[in-house]
Amino acid sequence: MALLLQLCFTLGLGSVVAYGRTYDRAPSGLIIWGQDYSGMSRIDVSTQLKERIPKLVSFKTQDYPLNLDRSYEKIEIWLDEVFQVPTGFWFTDLLQSLEDPSKVITADGFGLNSEDIHSQLQSLSAIINKPMISAKITYLNGQSVMTAGQVGQELDIEGTLLKITSEHEKKRIDLVVNYVPAEPDNEDLTKITNIIGDYTTYFNAQDAPRTRNLRLAALALDNKLIPPGAVFSFNNVVGERTEAAGYLPALVFVNRAMIKDNGGGICQDTSTLFQAVLQAHLPIVERHTHSLPVSYVLKGQDATVSFGILDFRFRNDTQGYLFISARTGSNWLRIQLFGLADDSHPLLQKPNGFPSYPEDWYKDPK
Repeated sequence: MALLLQLCFTLGLGSVVAYGRTYDRAPSGLIIWGQDYSGMSRIDVSTQLKERIPKLVSFKTQDYPLNLDRSYEKIEIWLDEVFQVPTGFWFTDLLQSLEDPSKVITADGFGLNSEDIHSQLQSLSAIINKPMISAKITYLNGQSVMTAGQVGQELDIEGTLLKITSEHEKKRIDLVVNYVPAEPDNEDLTKITNIIGDYTTYFNAQDAPRTRNLRLAALALDNKLIPPGAVFSFNNVVGERTEAAGYLPALVFVNRAMIKDNGGGICQDTSTLFQAVLQAHLPIVERHTHSLPVSYVLKGQDATVSFGILDFRFRNDTQGYLFISARTGSNWLRIQLFGLADDSHPLLQKPNGFPSYPEDWYKDPK
């Protein structure tokens, strides 16, 4: 009996000694982010882990601090699984340590609070992001005036988040920012040097509603750029011809009859543009003719449109951007196509129109 009591005492004492040596110590084999934390106290493990998390993100010369409170909280919750949470009674803690001496620790659930950091980066993108500004060209008084474009920038949130969660040494992380080139850029527009289409038609300026509609459509067409390979849609560019958009009722052809409808007269814009497109030898994607002859182009040489039903479309198959100039005078509408001339789209030698040029047309810059 004495021997048995002595054995129990020895085992108990050994357990207490072992508990005293291992309590609040990381288990053997605890490796996090490539570093072995075996045998370290919880405070030391927690402190070192938090020190290894990037605290700042930067772009150019500006630093932006990260709020890591939720990430720290997540790490502490994970450490609760690694270290025994004391109950306040050493004997109870001893029993708990003896119950599961071979507890297996995995890295599941360990890491930063990605959702929180993602949210912070999302807010930061409002500061970093800058829209791309296209270069623009305007044809004014016979001269082309170009406005330079601007490269845009956009924060790559997912790429930056991956850098933050993968970095365990640096305190500062450079933001991943993608640059968005201007389209078109300045070089694209400097290639627009040739006139490949130039056509003029005439209208009765006394018909005020029709004239207003025609001029509104011309304004919508003026200074439009068409990227190489793109299909131009008259309806998409001009939009629906409504009273709210400023269009007035004027005569239109419907089923071989003439009625009044908002936007009457804009088919002269499409027909004039169609003639310029023919001169430029551009492929026609969609065109429709009126049910009755019109006065501003030869029979069968017109193009009618009806929003949502009939459209006029053509493709820019040149090697560069196309630029549309649409201008009106006292009783004329002139549409020019500027671009990069080649064998398939030769430089236009002489503008054309029907039936003849009015006196003030010659005052229009060529």
